[in-house]
Amino acid sequence: MDEGDQVPLLVKAKSIEEIHKEENETHSFQAFFNIFNANMGTGILAMPYVIRLTGYWGVAIVILVALLGNYTGKILIHCLHENTPEGHFNKFTYADLGEAFWPKYGRLMVHITNFFEQFSHCTLFLIMCGTVMHHTFPDSGISESLWICIVSFAVVPCAFVRTMKHISHISILTVIVSMGSSTCVLGYSLYHHDDWKTHNLTSFNFRHMSIAMGIVTVTFSSTAYLPAIERSMKYPAEFNAMMNFTYTLVTIIKYNYGILVYFAFGKHTEQLMTLSLPLGPFRTALDFLVIITALLFYVVPMFTLYDIFENQLDIPLLRKVGDQPLKCYNGCTPKLVFRFVFVVLSMVVAIFVPHFGLLMAFVGGFTGSILVYIFPCMFHVKLHHKTLPWYYIALDVAIIVFGAVACLCGVVFSGIQIAKEYDFYKMWGIEPDTD
Repeated sequence: MDEGDQVPLLVKAKSIEEIHKEENETHSFQAFFNIFNANMGTGILAMPYVIRLTGYWGVAIVILVALLGNYTGKILIHCLHENTPEGHFNKFTYADLGEAFWPKYGRLMVHITNFFEQFSHCTLFLIMCGTVMHHTFPDSGISESLWICIVSFAVVPCAFVRTMKHISHISILTVIVSMGSSTCVLGYSLYHHDDWKTHNLTSFNFRHMSIAMGIVTVTFSSTAYLPAIERSMKYPAEFNAMMNFTYTLVTIIKYNYGILVYFAFGKHTEQLMTLSLPLGPFRTALDFLVIITALLFYVVPMFTLYDIFENQLDIPLLRKVGDQPLKCYNGCTPKLVFRFVFVVLSMVVAIFVPHFGLLMAFVGGFTGSILVYIFPCMFHVKLHHKTLPWYYIALDVAIIVFGAVACLCGVVFSGIQIAKEYDFYKMWGIEPDTD
């Protein structure tokens, strides 16, 4: 083949690559929906419970967390694109920033934190299903833990998921159904507006505030997904505008749904808003929609967990055995075994801690605070302290301190509340909470 024959082939290969890149790029509207999806999900179902715990202070919490999450998400993307004063780093993901921050252990630090975050989300979805089933069929004689065990069989096939091809469609379905369920509950609340008790709101309680902060943080924990969303945009310069618009819209939806639904049910507001409805066909239909959505969305964090464990943590055992089948069964590999183990572990944790709101608060207080508040500001200050104005450094340090306090308080108070639910107070001399 002569030189003249090679040129068209090179040009053709380049054109195919460009076409493939264009096909995978997202427009601003798609980026908006991706960010909206990451910050909404099933978290909106817990918003009335947040208002029950904190009253009007819950609105302030939602707005504060949204402002901080919007800011830290944007500085995370800023750190990916701006070179550090010390030199150039090839940065594309959250973990890349961790490595730039701490070359030896930073990547591992981010992966482990995100690993526990995703595992906790898997557990929360199983608890959600068990709680809904238990309250939907209260006379069945089946405990909440047993319902969790039963519904866990439905998520076993997710161990065989190999690609992200269809997961985006599952995420979209989750948002549509959760928003539809929430809107139906909101419609019921508006229809019964004559029974609203608008002045019967909880007064300030620091312990409840800490628990509510953790719950709201979980519902805004999209920070780990933002690098991939921004990298896929056709016009990355519009990312900040999309962040501002999306976070504003999500915030308005969350606190309005939370307040209006709470007005209808008051002290009887449950951890999931659909459970606040009176028993009947209407509530049963909504409950089944919530269950189906939770089981489908379980695949998203579990697949992320698989990717971290198999491809990011670089575990010597998995690297050594690779995808070689086990001797007992040719279709079984070590990776597949570990995937089943993770599914079983999420079921076990859900069975022993079947309290959706409290575990949600614990997760938000722990890994949520680290990923949303602490890490982005730490990376921003460390990588750009030589070029940042002093007021940005002061703001970042203030958010780090706030995140550390929120983390400590959320873990301690939600942990104590979980202990009370299991009568651990008898061991420690703590009186049970009747709120």
